[in-house]
Amino acid sequence: MTQNHRQKSWIRAYQAATGTTYMNARRRQLNWPTLAEVMEEHERLGNFGIGVFSSTRLSVEQRRAELAVERENLRGNEDLVVKTTLWLRDNIMPIKTLTADSYGVKHLIERATDVYVPNGVLIASAFIVGYPFRYDQPNVRFGMSQRDLNKLR
Repeated sequence: MTQNHRQKSWIRAYQAATGTTYMNARRRQLNWPTLAEVMEEHERLGNFGIGVFSSTRLSVEQRRAELAVERENLRGNEDLVVKTTLWLRDNIMPIKTLTADSYGVKHLIERATDVYVPNGVLIASAFIVGYPFRYDQPNVRFGMSQRDLNKLR
């Protein structure tokens, strides 16, 4: 049994948000996926977000090339992904309702930390932490506590 009450409350919140058992929620929080695993699972995730900017104007080959560049840029930001992941875990509880837009959360984190965070870095970090999500290209909607987000405003 954990003595860290913040971790325990986070596990309980994750359990409620995802509908999983306490033990599975605890295992998930102790064994996060790596950035490479998240990128493998979400094939269109890059530094920009999901997909590429202005994709309707680009040919298929141009979109593939742009996505390859964006994915490489995201891999280059792995240290920022780790820092953002830890910051999210420590400051924003998960909830079931998907109300938080990744682009808006990105700006809140930038104001709170004074560090520029690309949209794709925030999305990858939130995937690693395990927030419930839904694609809303190029952004993602996450189940993040509105109360915790309001504290950052």
